[in-house]
Amino acid sequence: MDLLIFNGIVNDPCIKGVLEKDNITVLRNIIEFSETEGVTDGAVREYVATRLASDDNILSRLAQANKRIGEDLYKLALMDIEQVYKKLFSIQIKYVPSGNPIGFYGGYVNSIRNITDSHSAKELLDALITHYRTLGSGILSKYVAFKYDGALIGVGNTDKITFNDLVGIEHQKQILIDNTKSFLDGKAANNVLLFGDRGTGKSSSVKALLNMFCDDGLRVIEMPKHCIKDIPNLSKTLAESPNKYIIFLDDLTFESHETEYRALKVAMEGQLQANPDNVLIYATSNRRHLIRENWSDREGGEIHVNDQMQETLSLSERFGVSLVFSAPTQKEYLNIVSEMLKKHGIEMNGDIEKKAVVWQMNYGGRSARCAKQFVTSYISK
Repeated sequence: MDLLIFNGIVNDPCIKGVLEKDNITVLRNIIEFSETEGVTDGAVREYVATRLASDDNILSRLAQANKRIGEDLYKLALMDIEQVYKKLFSIQIKYVPSGNPIGFYGGYVNSIRNITDSHSAKELLDALITHYRTLGSGILSKYVAFKYDGALIGVGNTDKITFNDLVGIEHQKQILIDNTKSFLDGKAANNVLLFGDRGTGKSSSVKALLNMFCDDGLRVIEMPKHCIKDIPNLSKTLAESPNKYIIFLDDLTFESHETEYRALKVAMEGQLQANPDNVLIYATSNRRHLIRENWSDREGGEIHVNDQMQETLSLSERFGVSLVFSAPTQKEYLNIVSEMLKKHGIEMNGDIEKKAVVWQMNYGGRSARCAKQFVTSYISK
């Protein structure tokens, strides 16, 4: 099978096995695939559909970047797909997966089903182009959340928290929602720093954004501090995707001797190349000024002090939006407990209030996290 555009799939061991009638190789791969990725019972057709959907080629790159696909390119791609449809989609092997959760984004699952169910080569090609334009290709099309540690790893089991679960931070929630909605609408939007007391809902707010907007194309990539230097290269890859990405830096603080903060400054502002329109950085920290400063750092003359302070402040100031999350008062803490209990059909009373106060005195002080832990303990009993 000689392909011009989709030639990347011909070296796949299972597809080679189909073409060479190596049934053992085919069955081994189909069983593995069906139990880890399969969403239909048309095992071979679905396997080929996923490989086409993940293929990196000129057509997929143009489509996911929302660029024009010329008539000649379309015709050549259709010639490829006609071969694929005749030689691969005609193979009928029924295999019903065990039904274990696979963690893929629902939109991806529906798209793969649509590609697999194509009734002609043209229908198959058009379904692939729609897949590329709406979801992209490869791992970026399969998940809504990722971890990055030198490479992207899909996160299938994401936290299902919503903004309805977060009580007492209405102002912060609204600013986050408005900024993110502007981002998704293609309007101007800012990088965001969420800082303040521990357990007050900073990280949970970012997770709630994902659950609110994932169907609108929002994706979140959690990145550890030591990988910050990779942001420019990762952003170049993300720039060609049809989705919008928040690079999430959680619990961020730098010691004065660490150099990653300079890489973050450059990644946010400071490169000759403009940052892509579909990438923002959201960071959480317990500190307003992300670079830890000691009194010894301020020794020297007035110029030295000013230079040091400018260096310390310049990173925080590159976040266009800074939101403070403060520990709740006693009244606010009890209100959070009350709202959480209502979700379980329990009304607050004097006895519960006393237990909630004792809990926060014994377990780390007043915070939304402490309130959630108290409610979890209370309802379990």
